[in-house]
Amino acid sequence: MIHLALSELRRYRRPVQRIALVFLILLPSLYGGLYLWSNWDPYGNLGDIKVAVVNQDQAVTVEGRDDPVRAGDQVVQELEADPVVDWTETDARDAATGLADGTYLMSITIPADFTARLASVQSGDPQTAEVVLRRDGANGFIVGVAARGLSIELQEKINAAATAAYFTVVFQQLGELRSGLESAADGAHRLEDGLVTAHDGAGTLAGGLVTARDAVTQLIDGAGQVADGNQRIADIVDPVADRLLPAIGPVADAAAGLTRSTADLTNVVADAQDGIGARTGSVLAQLDALVAADPDNAALVAARDTAALAADRANQVTAMTGAVNTAAQDVAGRAAAVDAQVPAIQQDIRQGRADIDRLASGSRQVVDGLAELGTGLDTAVDGADQLTDGTGQLLTGATDLADGLDSAVARIPDLGQDDPEGTASQVANPTTIRTEAVHDAAFYGEGLAPFFFGIALCVFGVAGFTVLRPIDPRGLASRARPVTVALAGYLPVAAIGVAGGWVLTAVVGLGLGLDAQSWVATLGLVTLGSLAFTAIAHALRTAFGVVGSSVALVLLMVQLTSCAGIYPVQTLPAPFRAVHPLLPMTYVVDGLRIAMTGGPADRLLRDVLVVAGIGLLGVAAGIAAVAWRRRWTMAQLKPVLGE
Repeated sequence: MIHLALSELRRYRRPVQRIALVFLILLPSLYGGLYLWSNWDPYGNLGDIKVAVVNQDQAVTVEGRDDPVRAGDQVVQELEADPVVDWTETDARDAATGLADGTYLMSITIPADFTARLASVQSGDPQTAEVVLRRDGANGFIVGVAARGLSIELQEKINAAATAAYFTVVFQQLGELRSGLESAADGAHRLEDGLVTAHDGAGTLAGGLVTARDAVTQLIDGAGQVADGNQRIADIVDPVADRLLPAIGPVADAAAGLTRSTADLTNVVADAQDGIGARTGSVLAQLDALVAADPDNAALVAARDTAALAADRANQVTAMTGAVNTAAQDVAGRAAAVDAQVPAIQQDIRQGRADIDRLASGSRQVVDGLAELGTGLDTAVDGADQLTDGTGQLLTGATDLADGLDSAVARIPDLGQDDPEGTASQVANPTTIRTEAVHDAAFYGEGLAPFFFGIALCVFGVAGFTVLRPIDPRGLASRARPVTVALAGYLPVAAIGVAGGWVLTAVVGLGLGLDAQSWVATLGLVTLGSLAFTAIAHALRTAFGVVGSSVALVLLMVQLTSCAGIYPVQTLPAPFRAVHPLLPMTYVVDGLRIAMTGGPADRLLRDVLVVAGIGLLGVAAGIAAVAWRRRWTMAQLKPVLGE
């Protein structure tokens, strides 16, 4: 079998034939390697793509800000901060010319009213700001597709910058709103403090009114007693005044008469010649003479002594009469003065009586007023109680208002008014994206490698038997067993395919930098895949000749579209999803993906077993095809298509 296989290879002795064999070995590398090379890192050269940026925006002064807002400049800064492409700031004429001649892939025009439209939110009538993106389809379809893809990323950057400028305006108003709410909250707290004082004062007022009402009740009793006392005084004074007023004049007149009588009495008593003193003195002198004449006359002595006593008494009476006369004279003067004041005294007494009467009447009115005051205080106490309740409810409301305003202030973010542009930029891009990946390919081409390895190995299986014969006609006509004839035709091509797969692996690993997780598994699957695809192509070509190669090509296309080498199987149409698990390339691609970038070992084992099983089935089908081909017919002897 080995000898027959080697003899098949030895048939290709001419240089052209040997070049054909070398070509077959290099075919997988040419097909898979060149394609991977061209797609290995398509995003690595985006910096060479020029995009014109035309900034025609005009600055706008926003209320509450000293410096004007320039949203267009913010957009340009946002673009330049991440040079995905070569952003080139220029004017409208150069942008149009460069877009037409292909210098610029795209042009971005920021119109003059860009900031004005963003700032219109302050007027209460916000307008949408727009940025004009232009591309020229004359530069090619692929350029247009690339421009559409670039516009998606560009749109995100423009939106971020435009949103930052928009929030620069909005945050200014939000800061003023926060400041106003803080002032309102402070006022509410002051109102709350005032209402606490008012509530306490209302309670104190209610308590004081209750005390006043109790005091007025006691005062009413006292005032009633005073009124009764004043009335009794009036009842006493009025009759006295009525009797006193008519008596004042006669009393004054009687006093004057008394004074005159006293003066007369004094004159009579105190007269030096004919008064009591003179007469008693004369009698005493006579008795002294008689006693001197008759000292033994006891009667005369006793009479003289009595006369002496009488003279002493007379002298005393005379002295007292002089004093009385003096007093009478004083009384007379005073009586005269009183008599002069009688009308005024009478008027004062009348006025006093009237005052006492008014006092009695006023006291009664005071009692009545105090009664009304008590009634009013009762109403005031009720009102004070209602005021206390009302201020309590108002205090509760003010507390709720203050708490609500505090909560509102707390919920309004402090957006850093010292740096509104920086804060706006931060809020416009509030999150960062962190990507976590396992078994991830380092490059775009590394992710495509399993798919293109499968394509390369399958293409070799199809192309190999267009150069090499699937079976040796002499072996087919000999008595050798079908297995021997089949393997003799299969093994040479299979060996070349395995060699080609290994060369492809070396080229991609050494030339492009593929760093497989498991080189053993990678080479093993490349070997099994090449053997399986070659076995299928050998069976089809052995059974159906050139038609079999056509069937192999059709099968290749079905596998390319159904193996999910680029897009997930869930995205495929239903017919492709149906045949997906039945095709060998599905398991070759899946196994190589795990071998190159990592993945579950059990699935890798499954892929290896399935590919090996399909390869064995292909070999068995090739042996069956050899046995079937030994039924000689005219079609086999004279095939329509040349072999």
